[in-house]
Amino acid sequence: MNDPLRLDGKTAIVTGAAQGIGQAIATGFHHYGARVVIADIDDTLGSAAAADLGEGVVFEHCDISQAANVESLVERVVDRFDRIDILVNNAGHHPSEPRQRLPIDKFSPDLWRSKIDVDLHGTFYCNRIISAHMVQQSSGCIINIASVAGVVALRNQIAHDAAKAGIIKMTEAMALELGPHGIRVNTISPGSTVTSATEKLFYGPDGIATDKAQQMLSFIPLGRPGMPDDIANAALFLASKLANYVTGHNLIVDGGWVAGFNRNF
Repeated sequence: MNDPLRLDGKTAIVTGAAQGIGQAIATGFHHYGARVVIADIDDTLGSAAAADLGEGVVFEHCDISQAANVESLVERVVDRFDRIDILVNNAGHHPSEPRQRLPIDKFSPDLWRSKIDVDLHGTFYCNRIISAHMVQQSSGCIINIASVAGVVALRNQIAHDAAKAGIIKMTEAMALELGPHGIRVNTISPGSTVTSATEKLFYGPDGIATDKAQQMLSFIPLGRPGMPDDIANAALFLASKLANYVTGHNLIVDGGWVAGFNRNF
């Protein structure tokens, strides 16, 4: 019996895949037979990630906040693989101080612009340019990575909340517009997920969960933070034949946090 999760013959672009959630998604897609393009601004980590996965995986430098970069990426990928079947918009802006939580009256316009330029504008550029290619081939699958912050407002994270909510609504609009062309568009909204960029938020130097992390975990029914593979498994499902009739959906992968959301957290 054929495994419906297999992605043999498919070409996937995963943005922000040099590390973290994007790398886990690229790894899962490769394991299930896809040719994978790791698109990232970090040449060192991106090249290493592609080399680790081996044959059928390539790294391409791309700053998604620049439309010209995305256009060039698509040209190179189509020239190499002839087609693009799957797009995962995972790249996002991470401030140098990961948890710059400030109320709107103190929130820096520069931080706002840097977040929106990558998370929202960059996702739009990738979707606009790559969906045009998919329309020509009358097939495709797009997965936008948002956040639970796009579902429920988190305090003092105005740019993050706005960008992720925009991605969710963008997904719905695209599903309506692209469905007639055989293109499915869905969102994944991760909850708190442990990556190299967020690990310090969860664990102290002794490897024990911080007080803040323990407080957060007390609101998660499954009692643990997410791991990159949790998000990668959701992406694999949405990219596979198992999700052939799923489009316009926001798949929340958060251990149940939103179900019992505590607005005082």
